[in-house]
Amino acid sequence: MSDAKGWHPRLPTPILKPYQMILLRRLTLSALIAAAAQAVVPGPVAAQEAETPASATETLRVFIDCRSRFCDFDHFRREITFVNYVRQRQDAQVHVLITTRRTGGGGTEFTFAFIGQQAFQAVDDSLQFYSGNTDTEDEVRAGITRTLKLGLVRYVARTAAAERLDVVYEAPAEAGAAPEAVDDPWNYWIFRVRVGGFVTGEELQSFFDGFGSLSANRTTEEWKISVSASGSYAEDRFELSDGTELLSVSRSYGGEIFAANSLSDHWSAGGVVEARASTFRNQDLRLELGPALEYNIFPYAESTRRELKFLYAVQLNYFDYEEITIFDKLSETRLAHYFEISYSIKQPFGSIRTSFEASSFLDDFSQHSLELSGRLDVRLVKGLQFDLGGRVERTKNQIQLPRAGATDEEVLLRRRELGTEYRYFIDFGLSYSFGSIFNNVVNPRFD
Repeated sequence: MSDAKGWHPRLPTPILKPYQMILLRRLTLSALIAAAAQAVVPGPVAAQEAETPASATETLRVFIDCRSRFCDFDHFRREITFVNYVRQRQDAQVHVLITTRRTGGGGTEFTFAFIGQQAFQAVDDSLQFYSGNTDTEDEVRAGITRTLKLGLVRYVARTAAAERLDVVYEAPAEAGAAPEAVDDPWNYWIFRVRVGGFVTGEELQSFFDGFGSLSANRTTEEWKISVSASGSYAEDRFELSDGTELLSVSRSYGGEIFAANSLSDHWSAGGVVEARASTFRNQDLRLELGPALEYNIFPYAESTRRELKFLYAVQLNYFDYEEITIFDKLSETRLAHYFEISYSIKQPFGSIRTSFEASSFLDDFSQHSLELSGRLDVRLVKGLQFDLGGRVERTKNQIQLPRAGATDEEVLLRRRELGTEYRYFIDFGLSYSFGSIFNNVVNPRFD
């Protein structure tokens, strides 16, 4: 989440006469004295407390930890007014950690971990909410808010604010009716079609970018199956200083069939068949197929909070190139294997995600690729947060590079893959906040 930047109108500065300047200075001095006096009297504090349902001493302090785009904190503060929201988890009596993962039907599973702190130490709870793939953003937000309310009642019931709470129940239209058996005519299949693009330009240059995709997915507890196809086309036109026109075109398309079976709480087996073509990678056609095996140290049911997975795959590859490669090939068939170990954890202190990937051709281990990536978001101490992320890759398997190389235009417009032995990307940040621990007020003006 990023704070919205306000818009500030720029007003013209008037020309003041001398007596007007004296009057303005007196008014400014009076305003400063009034503001200083108001800062030391308890008036504003009482006004702030009046906006909450009870005083801070008897109201539950809550810190909500959620990175989903559906977590609307302004909406939470408006709809759930029987708690006090704080900016740091160390000041909270209840830390609510909300994690998500995709469901088989294309929706989202939201897991709410209510972690008791201070007077509620070791009083923990967990709830879940499921959104559908056709739910609107408002419907998802309403479901999150309702689940959040239900989870907080357990804690509020032990505070003085419990006297102001009541329980409301909406009975079903037919009380006591037995649940109907699920009849799914689609047999858990979800289909998606997407088409889009953009056009932009000016007098001496224009750009067009279009894409389309089609996918079908079926996910149950036993099987995960996906079929997809996609394509993209990009065209850039430039008029150079000598009047000539430069046209640059990039195309890519492909399809994939993937299936995985749940062998146990820790083991999974799967396989993939993939076909791709890309002018960027000098490939008229690339075919890949092969099996894969995955093992998770922790049960898959705990994947929203922690994972430690090992994956191994063997692939048969066929390449048909547009141009002769640096190894004097127009086509070739190669066997390769791939290994990955990944670890992720989401806890009250923050989150850690890291992975190591290695791949090589089986007939020549010198043609390989190694990649290390990770993300660390940690609250070091109260108010101080550190973020670090990045990726480092050693690349020795670019067998598709064209022998003729890339033209200057292709290099500048990034229309051709360039030879390299390494790639890297690193980002980091450190933030510190201090001041009032409460975060109840919502003011959307000039957002």
